[in-house]
Amino acid sequence: MILEAIAAEKIVTLEHLVGLLNSSESTVRRDLDELEAERKLRRIHGGAEALTSSASELSNLEKSVKNVQEKMLICQKALNLIDEGDVVFIDAGTTTGVLVKALSQEPVANLTVVTNSIHHAATFVEQGIKTIIIGGLVKERTDASIGGFALEQIESLNFDKAFIGMNGVDKEYLTTPDPEEATIKKAIIANAKDTFVLADESKLGQFSFVKVASLNQVTLLTNRTEKTILQEIKKKTRVIEV
Repeated sequence: MILEAIAAEKIVTLEHLVGLLNSSESTVRRDLDELEAERKLRRIHGGAEALTSSASELSNLEKSVKNVQEKMLICQKALNLIDEGDVVFIDAGTTTGVLVKALSQEPVANLTVVTNSIHHAATFVEQGIKTIIIGGLVKERTDASIGGFALEQIESLNFDKAFIGMNGVDKEYLTTPDPEEATIKKAIIANAKDTFVLADESKLGQFSFVKVASLNQVTLLTNRTEKTILQEIKKKTRVIEV
């Protein structure tokens, strides 16, 4: 019945399922956990949603309305990790977009920002923050500059810290749907002293088409969750919970 509801509605709330099944909240939560472990749905805050193909990707507009509160908590912690005089890379995406907004409201002295998002860059320039924009082919759905030209520029630079988004974080790898974006993210990680992956709990235990990097190459910033996958992730890399 849960799978039928999700197939019809795409997203269902825990409250709706409790009423539909005439079961306790704890029972429904256990059912959702089991179904997610079987990769039949994806848990989200307050409910669950249908899985998408590992090669498919939501647009920035579709992503921007999901898990907003969790993204804000994660990005406030990320903001506190940025020091005066840092050179930081912030990649394209909706979670990193929340960090961009926070930085524009609470600027860090002598900061240099490098980004492959035209919208992120515009926000920083408006606030008078020193900004370097990576050029290249702009991917419409994610606002990310990709391709050989973008890769060449990133590989010529070094960053104190990098803050990147990710579609999937499982117990071994970071993954994303697009091979060209994966190549860009790999280069960012390789050229940063420290890379922080900003991923709310809906990304944990999920995987996409292309492997970006092993978990031990980054630090994960995520919200507190009881998901067992987080304990597996902690065995492989540093995790900062908010």
